[in-house]
Amino acid sequence: MSDRKLPRLLQTPAVLLLLVWMLVPLGMTLYFSFIRYVLNNLRRPEWTTPSPSNWRGFGNYEFVLNSKDFLLAIQNSLFIVCSILFLTIILGILIAVLINKSFPGQGIVRVLLISPFFVMPAVNAVLWINMILDPVLGLQGIAVAGLNDLIEGLRQMPVLGGFFSLWPQFEPISFRATQTSAIAVIMMVTWQWTPFAVLILMTSLQSEDQQQKEAAVLDGASTWSQFRFLTLPHLGRPIAIVVMIQAIFHLSLYAEIEIVSRGNGNKNLPYLIGEFANNNIGAASATGIFAVILANIVAIFLLRMVGKTLME
Repeated sequence: MSDRKLPRLLQTPAVLLLLVWMLVPLGMTLYFSFIRYVLNNLRRPEWTTPSPSNWRGFGNYEFVLNSKDFLLAIQNSLFIVCSILFLTIILGILIAVLINKSFPGQGIVRVLLISPFFVMPAVNAVLWINMILDPVLGLQGIAVAGLNDLIEGLRQMPVLGGFFSLWPQFEPISFRATQTSAIAVIMMVTWQWTPFAVLILMTSLQSEDQQQKEAAVLDGASTWSQFRFLTLPHLGRPIAIVVMIQAIFHLSLYAEIEIVSRGNGNKNLPYLIGEFANNNIGAASATGIFAVILANIVAIFLLRMVGKTLME
């Protein structure tokens, strides 16, 4: 047996297992998307079983496309993912550069910064929506009430009271509402995933060429110029990798949306799949295929971006 055939032969079981692991669920989803498969249908009991006789063709896809929540789910998915990526990259770069410098307690600070990443998504959502963003009992409600009390006290001042009397009363924001629930999801997921970006970017900063920075200092380059022309190009590859990994995970957000708003005006594709899956498996499968197509489009775009960055 040649030296080339032996490694391939040893890899064959793992490759076959991986193919079965991926292709069987995808094949079943594709099959269900072309048939009428409704779990609870008293008028047509034959639809409650995944039989080829219930063939529907592209009817499930047409049903999903005509659904009033489909376009909202796609728009909301892209809005949430792009917003989280933008915030985590900006915050990740700033924090990584900040804590990359030596200071007392550096190790403890790094551990505390990374710890939010290990919180379960459901626990993270419950803590944020109840303990931080709640308009009555959360930190937001307490802060707004304290600010209003402070303004009321300033209004009683003899000289400046007239000025503060012009200030309006501040009202807490209900982040469970339709218009703001997506913002709540963005905030809590950004808080949880920023440590991941910090960890990757901080590791990359450890390998930055210090001789270039010393030469830039001798040439009179400002701190901003060093950051713009030396640090940012050095972080190009890790930033691309962080964007790719996070985009894949954030396209499948579900627990945060369920806990914050129960999907009230804040649905993404995974949440829409969950709603259809309660009864209409065919429509849920068709939505799943749309989600796979969207994920692959995003993945291809990100992989091209990562590949271009790695080739530079």
